[in-house]
Amino acid sequence: MKSTVARTISALGMLLATSAVGMIDDQDGQSAKIMPPPGCGFIPLPQPVGELTARYFHCGDSFILIKFHWGTGTTGTACVPPHGQFPFFRDGQHKVVNAYYVTTRPNLTGPPGNQRCSLRQPRV
Repeated sequence: MKSTVARTISALGMLLATSAVGMIDDQDGQSAKIMPPPGCGFIPLPQPVGELTARYFHCGDSFILIKFHWGTGTTGTACVPPHGQFPFFRDGQHKVVNAYYVTTRPNLTGPPGNQRCSLRQPRV
């Protein structure tokens, strides 16, 4: 039940953010370019939902590698698919406090046109 509520809230937030971006116009009447769009990147939850404490939302058309930092000072990396998200869960008392895009290419698997993130990713 809690995961359904979290997914619904996340989907609603993304819908509202993309709608708001579409309503912004510049002087020529064309949509303004905003970098990054609202609702993209690392978003900590104000209150944990079960063990879920944050998410990283990727709003681009390519696979990316993100680096994340735990409150203990340790780090990790993860691959995020196009327009995908990566959830962060509590590990006991510890939680991820930040995550961001890095320029290192992620490891992918599968044939062209049907690729996905590999289980092993580079450390940066």
